[in-house]
Amino acid sequence: MTFLTLKTIDFQKGEHGSKNFDIPSTLEIESAKSVAYVVRWQLARRRAGSAKTKTMTEISGTTAKPHKQKGTGRARQGSRRSVQFVGGRTCHGPMPRSFDFSMPKKIIFSAISDALKLKLKQNKIAVFYEFGSEFKTSKVRNALIKNNISSALILYDGLNKALVKSTQNLKGVKSIDAKAINVYDILNFDHILVENKIFESKILGAI
Repeated sequence: MTFLTLKTIDFQKGEHGSKNFDIPSTLEIESAKSVAYVVRWQLARRRAGSAKTKTMTEISGTTAKPHKQKGTGRARQGSRRSVQFVGGRTCHGPMPRSFDFSMPKKIIFSAISDALKLKLKQNKIAVFYEFGSEFKTSKVRNALIKNNISSALILYDGLNKALVKSTQNLKGVKSIDAKAINVYDILNFDHILVENKIFESKILGAI
């Protein structure tokens, strides 16, 4: 059992403090390679894979033979749409494909755990209290500035329209449901702000 003190933020009152937590495991990284592997997998899944060059049959133009086979002194040619002509097809060009590859769930969960451990070791995880039904973007911005946070991933419980609406226009801030927590977002943002009621279940439970 590891004892850890984390910063707490109250966006409504604009106050901050600290709270003690018992971490159920050590904060040693098990596999940095797994973290890098999962990030590569996430980025590969985002690729559209829509790059495409036209084949010979798709290029517009005449199908007539450019000149007769013999007697001209020139190299024989069969089509103006061949790769050697300007406007012809591209040789071995890209075609639509999926860049996705399989990833075992065990490795994904391990990578999420390691990424969260890294943020905990760096003291980059803070806890915030529940938002009210009405909330202003300015309050969130001021609270973040007050705590020297310019890049933050905010994790909330379930559908929280007030939170999403108040943070969607803030630069360097992203709000997602805690169920959608992933390695890329954890590492892509400097700080992680977690709703108080889900910290133990979603964060401590994940490590």
